[in-house]
Amino acid sequence: MKSSKLMIAALSAIALCAGFASCSDDDEAWWNKAGSKISMTNTRAFILNEGAMNKNNAGITYFDWKADTTYNDDLFMTQNSIAMGDVGQDIIVSKSGNMFVIVSNSKVIYKLNPAGVRIANMSIPAELGDPRYGVEVGNYLYVTCYGGFVAKIDTEKMEVVGSVPVGANPEYIVEKDGTVYCTCSGWGKDQRVAAIDTKTFGEAEYFEVMVNPDRIIEVNGHIFVQGYGAYYDYPWGELNVKDGTFNTLGNASAWTSYGSKLYYAYSATDWTTYETTTTFNVYDTNTTVMTEMDNIPEDLRSKSVYGMNVNPYTGDLYVMTTNFTTNGEVYHFKADGSYVGKIASTGVNPRKIVFFN
Repeated sequence: MKSSKLMIAALSAIALCAGFASCSDDDEAWWNKAGSKISMTNTRAFILNEGAMNKNNAGITYFDWKADTTYNDDLFMTQNSIAMGDVGQDIIVSKSGNMFVIVSNSKVIYKLNPAGVRIANMSIPAELGDPRYGVEVGNYLYVTCYGGFVAKIDTEKMEVVGSVPVGANPEYIVEKDGTVYCTCSGWGKDQRVAAIDTKTFGEAEYFEVMVNPDRIIEVNGHIFVQGYGAYYDYPWGELNVKDGTFNTLGNASAWTSYGSKLYYAYSATDWTTYETTTTFNVYDTNTTVMTEMDNIPEDLRSKSVYGMNVNPYTGDLYVMTTNFTTNGEVYHFKADGSYVGKIASTGVNPRKIVFFN
């Protein structure tokens, strides 16, 4: 009887440890069970490098966000012994801890474990068009497709279970209160945001915003939309989904959020000199106050910002830059705004970072 109790206690301790990322300082064994070919820390981050059209060079950079140390080869190739394709459009962390990577021109979506090892992949039907961006709601991934649809994908079976037509060339997509909202760019011929109830997944409703809308983000209960605009000056503003009004607030070409704050950059390029000037600001959704960011390195002020993300575990900000031909760089700022340093993305056009702890 005593032996049985000891066995039960031991098994309970093992089960308790399994429920956490680590029960000791040595986490390598836990992650290697996921099939990783390299040693990885729990404090890991993955940069999705878009690559270039038809170059089959989309990829993932792994770095330890606590130490800012980078694994300098394409992680996707290392873990899976295949090239990802082109172009890497979006990377999403599932509530299960897995990741979904959308590769647009290759029309494929990969399901990866937390070490970047491929679990499954699926092809998007040709009639839906190239997949672009996604958002997870429940057990489904809602993905915009360039054929003019939002596709509903079962994340366990990795198959399309439905689709709803929206405007041509839809781009970014977010979820709020059971409704998904996506921008309908129409490649400059549309100016709407489509809204679809995820419970019914029926006909879309629409809101008027700016010409050629692109990005959409939910921050602290607010929906913000950014686009190219009629004059390619990248306007952005808030969409009130209750009364359908849109209020322009400024100019932005990349952004991210943390808590109640929206961090945004505006990269303006003079195409006669090819010189770029980038400004950085923070918009507080609680106070509606805009503040210019300090401590920006001078070289960053003259680069094109391709993406921005915040580490949800620390509040640190990461700014990704590109020149569209060579490997990009990532600038790291502490949550208090102080500049830390640069990280090599080891890929062309870094566009999004996801974090694990």
